[in-house]
Amino acid sequence: METTTLILAGLGIAATAATGWWMKNRSTTVLQIADTLEDKIEDHTGIDIELDGVVDDVIEAAEDVVEDIHDTAKDSLESGDSLEDVADLTVAVLKERLTELGLSVKGKKADLVKRLKAE
Repeated sequence: METTTLILAGLGIAATAATGWWMKNRSTTVLQIADTLEDKIEDHTGIDIELDGVVDDVIEAAEDVVEDIHDTAKDSLESGDSLEDVADLTVAVLKERLTELGLSVKGKKADLVKRLKAE
């Protein structure tokens, strides 16, 4: 089996396990983070606030970013890019390449990749 295939299989297994753990423990983890932040704020300021909703919003935003990165990497690998190529596909690099081509740099990372590949 090719090294890249083995690496991808291993990453797939690891990602599946991590996703399963996260789905099982997400709500508990959100509450633990919120409780810790609330306690620290109260200790330092004396103000008792509730942050469950705020922490949940931040985590949802982080999940969206992870999903975008996953989709971009998957699309790139499926189109034949190497692992090294995928690792280099940072938003900054994509925007730099699009700027050089005179194309728009607006949108999510997946949009930038699609725009670059269409060129």
